[in-house]
Amino acid sequence: MKKQIVHVEPIFKERIWGGTMMKTRFHGETDIDRIGEMWCVAALKGNGDNRLTEIGMSLSEAYEKLPEWFNCASEQFPLRCTLMDPIDNLSVQVHPTEGYATEHYGSYGKPEAWYVLETNGNHKIQFGHTAKTKEEFLTKANDGKWDELLSYVDANAGDFLNVPAGTIHAIGKNVVTFEISRNADITYRIFDYNRVDAKTGQHRDLHLDRAMDVLTIPHQEKGPIHPEPFLFKGCLISEFIDEPKKFTLRKIETETQGIFDEPHFYFITVIEGEGKVNDIDVRPGTTLLVPDSFGEVEIDGKITALVSSYRD
Repeated sequence: MKKQIVHVEPIFKERIWGGTMMKTRFHGETDIDRIGEMWCVAALKGNGDNRLTEIGMSLSEAYEKLPEWFNCASEQFPLRCTLMDPIDNLSVQVHPTEGYATEHYGSYGKPEAWYVLETNGNHKIQFGHTAKTKEEFLTKANDGKWDELLSYVDANAGDFLNVPAGTIHAIGKNVVTFEISRNADITYRIFDYNRVDAKTGQHRDLHLDRAMDVLTIPHQEKGPIHPEPFLFKGCLISEFIDEPKKFTLRKIETETQGIFDEPHFYFITVIEGEGKVNDIDVRPGTTLLVPDSFGEVEIDGKITALVSSYRD
């Protein structure tokens, strides 16, 4: 099949903390009321597998049947991207490392990273902890001393935060975020503010024992970073992260026109503005797949987009 740019149809996930922005800002068409997540890129069979409009395949199917579109050595599709709209705090959680996930689930680990779109008055993200030992963490957790145990960082629009597997974290209320990660869905919930799920009338399950198997102690990661953007062929490019066998995330901004090229397959997710990408109409919420070695892509209009990709 000839390589072409194709639309990636989003998948919407209801969450206890979800809001309405996926409909009002990102043009989501769904009957779900509390949309916590819009999966822009995912290939989780049976749980969330984006459909590629123009070729009528799921993303996982295209990855298997059109290897020349991806030119990737990973056995399973490696990438996942999500827009998140929390009107309440997400649970405090941690994701397993690659080795642990492979051993216990036959799955990828879940390192991730966040780009903050807006904060709507809240400027806090839970990120890291104060414990120096596993015993100290468990004692404070079991005693409910979360104020002493959990650490926070300031969050503002335009921030980028790297969240390796094993890092305890939680996106805060009203912090609208684009998340890039490995294509996995394993989460260990550590603390959930004693919330009750309105649908079940029950507290959500916690997974402290599993979390302790993978939690990084002491906490090691730093706070948000702000790379210096550079101008190339009409695109103002901010490169946030580019790690082989993990993921790559860039932001591109155009004022009127620009040319963008990336040697690997990549996804363009528009977060602001309207225009065209190679004569394809785009607006906030649009995600396009550009196949491997496709060549230069023309962008027309005042657009801000996030470009996610993966390389071996």
